[in-house]
Amino acid sequence: MVMNKYIKKSIWVMLLMSLLLIMGACGSKNEDTSQEQEGTNDDKESTTTETTRIVTDSVGREVEVPMDPQRVIVDWDLGHVLAVGVVPVASTTKVIGYGEFLKEYYQGQDIVDLGNEDAVSLETATSLKPDLIITFAEKNIEQYEKIAPTIVFSTDNYDGVEAEITAIGEMLNHQEDAKKFIADYTERAKVAEEKIKAVIPEGITFSLFTLSEKEIAVIPSGNSGGDAMYDLLKLTAPTSIQKLIEDSNGDWQKQRISWEIVGDYVGDYVGILDYDQKYETTSTWDNLDVVKNNKVITFDGKYFFSADPISVINQAEHMAEQIIELVHKQ
Repeated sequence: MVMNKYIKKSIWVMLLMSLLLIMGACGSKNEDTSQEQEGTNDDKESTTTETTRIVTDSVGREVEVPMDPQRVIVDWDLGHVLAVGVVPVASTTKVIGYGEFLKEYYQGQDIVDLGNEDAVSLETATSLKPDLIITFAEKNIEQYEKIAPTIVFSTDNYDGVEAEITAIGEMLNHQEDAKKFIADYTERAKVAEEKIKAVIPEGITFSLFTLSEKEIAVIPSGNSGGDAMYDLLKLTAPTSIQKLIEDSNGDWQKQRISWEIVGDYVGDYVGILDYDQKYETTSTWDNLDVVKNNKVITFDGKYFFSADPISVINQAEHMAEQIIELVHKQ
C-alpha cells in the first residue's frame, strides 16, 4: 500500500512538472511571436513614408499635392518657382521669352513652352506627365485638374516679396530655400539702394516710359520696371506722374500720354523700356532738356518685362549701375 501510494505520488509530480514545462514553452513561443510581430510592425513603420500633403493655395483651396513634386508646370509665375529652387518642366511663352534674368536659374535644363498663358497647349501639358500644376487664375483650375493636382498662386493675394516667396515655398515644400532667397534678396536690395543714394541727391526725379508709335506708356511703381526703380531703389517720380497714377485708379489705359504732352511728365532723368517697338520721336521729344543733355537711359525690355522677385532684384542692380555710370559722365 505504501509502495502504491508512493508510485501514485510520483506520477502526479511528473505530470505536474510536464504541465509546467508545456506552459513555459507556450509562453516563450507567444513572447517570441509577439516580439516578431512587433518587429515586423516596426519595420513597416520605418519603411512607410508619406507621399502627399495638404496645402492651402492663394484662394483658400485645400489641395492634396505631392510631398516633393518633381514635374511641375507653372503658367505664369516662373520666377517665384525658380526662386525656391524648383525648375518646372514647362511654362508659357512670355515668361520664358522675356525672362532673361531667369535663365541662369535653369541653365542646362529645358523648360517646355506651352504657348500663351491664356491658351496653353493642354495636349503638350498632358504629355509631360506633371505631378503638380501652378496657375495664376482660378478659371484654369477645371481644365488643369484633369491633368494633375492644381494650385492657384496669385501675387495679388500677398503683401510684398517676403509673403509671396514664403507662400510658394510652403506650397512646394521648399521652406528653407524660400528663407535663403528672402535673406539674399533683402541684402542685395539694400546694397543697390545705398549705391544710388550715394550719387543721386535728394529731390532728383526719374520718369520711366515705354515708347510706341502713337503714345507713351507711363510705368508706375508696382509694374514691370517700376518695381525696381521706385520700390527697390527708392527713386522718386515727378509729381505729375504721381498724380496721373493716382487718378488712373489702376487703369493702365489712363496711364498713357501723347507725344505732345510728354514734357509735362518728364523728370530730371528718363528711363526707357525698349521692347523693339517701332516709333519715330517727335520734335517735342527731341527738344526736351533731358534728351539734349543725354539724361535718357534705355533698358532692354527683355530684361524688364518680368516682375518676379528674381527679375526685379536683378533689374534694380542693373538700373543702379547704368544710372550711376550716366551720372558720372555728366
